[in-house]
Amino acid sequence: MSNTAKRIGFIAAMYGCSSEGKVYVHLSLGRVVEELAKYYEHVYLCIPIKKGSVDESRDFPLIAPNITIVPQPFYKSAAGSMKHPVGIFNAYRKICRSCDVIFTRGVTLHPLFFYVLAWLYGNKVCNWLIGNPIALLKAHKRDHFVKDILSYAYAIHDRLFTKAGRWLVDGALLCNGEELGNIFKSKRTFVTVSSTITEDEIFERADTCDKNVINLLFIGFIRPEKGVEYLIEAVSKLKLSKPWHLILVGPTDRFGGYCEKIRQTIECRNMAQQITWAGYVSYGPQMFNYLRNSDIFILPTLSEGTPRVLIEARANSIPVISTFVGGIPTSVKNEFDGLLVPPADPKALSDAIERLVNDGAFRQRLICNGLQTAKQMTVTKFVEKVHSIFNTFQDNKQ
Repeated sequence: MSNTAKRIGFIAAMYGCSSEGKVYVHLSLGRVVEELAKYYEHVYLCIPIKKGSVDESRDFPLIAPNITIVPQPFYKSAAGSMKHPVGIFNAYRKICRSCDVIFTRGVTLHPLFFYVLAWLYGNKVCNWLIGNPIALLKAHKRDHFVKDILSYAYAIHDRLFTKAGRWLVDGALLCNGEELGNIFKSKRTFVTVSSTITEDEIFERADTCDKNVINLLFIGFIRPEKGVEYLIEAVSKLKLSKPWHLILVGPTDRFGGYCEKIRQTIECRNMAQQITWAGYVSYGPQMFNYLRNSDIFILPTLSEGTPRVLIEARANSIPVISTFVGGIPTSVKNEFDGLLVPPADPKALSDAIERLVNDGAFRQRLICNGLQTAKQMTVTKFVEKVHSIFNTFQDNKQ
């Protein structure tokens, strides 16, 4: 624990659910919060709170006794937050008054409120930047024209306020990947690959592709920027000596039209028996079962920060294929602990899959190196880095 910073605030726009005296959050948030609770006397978590039933994706109960919830009004999006400026302002004010240092995750909604309050109360701030919304919007049009324009304008607004806010409070930026690190370059910009895996979840094996069927795996939201249509095109081109099977793990409810288009493509290519839609799967035993019984993991994304799933796959000894986008090259070193291909390129994806199936020595080398990489990217090591960044503020005072 730091000698001076004893109370940390953690602000995020990821909502939690409150039910029967407990608060449940997404595992990717909860594990970081629980780990921070080991370093500080008190953690104040400021997130939107939904009361009542617990949503399927909010499956991680917060249990550390030194965590206090500072609730924001419930919302699920930046647009939804616009209805609650007073409630969000009051939550930010309580956090700034209560804490020595503040850690924010992703987009800081109503950033003018937050940064001015942090400046007035003298808080030291580190903003964890997890993705590039502008690149995301460029990769695929998500809504109709007006919404896309407004979303793009908001993303630019957020980038400008993040830079200005860091300058105002003389804060730090923790960026997922070199791409974001270069965009937000400053005297206190740090690059990371964030993770939520723990050491006891690492599963070691020497090789895959040793069964009668080659099992291919995708895990992620089934939405346009994940590039799933290019994966479907790629597997339709495969020329392997063994049959293959692809499992798509991830929710499909947000982009129904996109998912239906993919289903139609699968039917037209007569691949319905070779592709399984698994739907949403919580992180844990069921997810581990998919990871540990698959031969190759593929993430054909068009825009990304440093996706956790690439660490999770390597931690389960699966060779990974992904793309040269966003922060992925910071997480995966091409031909060392994974294979990277250009985005939106079904032929390159198909060739990469065939190479991993056919070249056993190369595949085993990627698995071994990927496992060693994953061991250096646990949630414990990520939070150690966060803690060390806040300690640099204290060191500069001395």
